[in-house]
Amino acid sequence: MLHALIADAQARLDQARRELKSAVLDFDVSDEKLLEMRVAARKVYDELKQLDRKKLKSGLFGFLKFW
Repeated sequence: MLHALIADAQARLDQARRELKSAVLDFDVSDEKLLEMRVAARKVYDELKQLDRKKLKSGLFGFLKFW
């Protein structure tokens, strides 16, 4: 299940980055919209980072943790 969440978050991050790159090149997009898109991409990145940390915690020595 965790792998599916990570894959979904990675796909959303890739999509957000593609949209942001195309918006940067399109001069019809306002600066406020670019900032909103950047914040949205950052949220997805932070979510992916948390999922990766959760995966690493349950990694090699995860069985030694009792909490």
